[in-house]
Amino acid sequence: MNDPFAEPTDTRQAILGAAFRALCEHGYADLTISRIGEEFDKSPSLVYHHYEGKDELLVDLLGYLLDGFEASLSAGEFDMAPRERLDAYIAATTAPESVDDEYAPDAEFLSVIVELRAQAASDDAYRDHFERSDRVFEAFLERTVREAAADAGADADELPTDRLAPAEVASTLQTLATGGMLRWATTGDRGWADDTRRGARRYVEAMLPRVDPDA
Repeated sequence: MNDPFAEPTDTRQAILGAAFRALCEHGYADLTISRIGEEFDKSPSLVYHHYEGKDELLVDLLGYLLDGFEASLSAGEFDMAPRERLDAYIAATTAPESVDDEYAPDAEFLSVIVELRAQAASDDAYRDHFERSDRVFEAFLERTVREAAADAGADADELPTDRLAPAEVASTLQTLATGGMLRWATTGDRGWADDTRRGARRYVEAMLPRVDPDA
């Protein structure tokens, strides 16, 4: 993804930008406040003044990035048809190197997100963040699935009796995305990615006619 801190407007953004760059370069395990300070163009002591340690800083970074995603949604910056949004989301979370889009995560960023998510197993601050993150992305997916199903406009005579709520499909896609990011970050052979992306798209094609947009 493009550096969201290219033009920081205050000290907090400058520190978060330094943390973002250092995290993508070194990963979570090798990240230190000192390395963050090396990316900071002011006195490294300011990092210690604002944050007690790297985890407090990284949780703030994650929250800032998620706030930015929500703001982009509110501003309508993802200007594409609902079905295209679903395809782009699936591609970005299963084969990020195949996506040429300013909002798509690159492989390094995706890998560090997986590292940070692993911290949620034992750290409440990370867990709280990723629970919020899942809610935000599932709401985004639910709205997109609802809009895509409405656009598909299945014939009333062909509607199945066991229709699905958009939230069911959204939850499945979010779980697939989380697993896709984990697999991408922890395996060297990426031959599975194309099959997974095709399978996910076929799942969407099969499910959309069954989705009740009004559910």
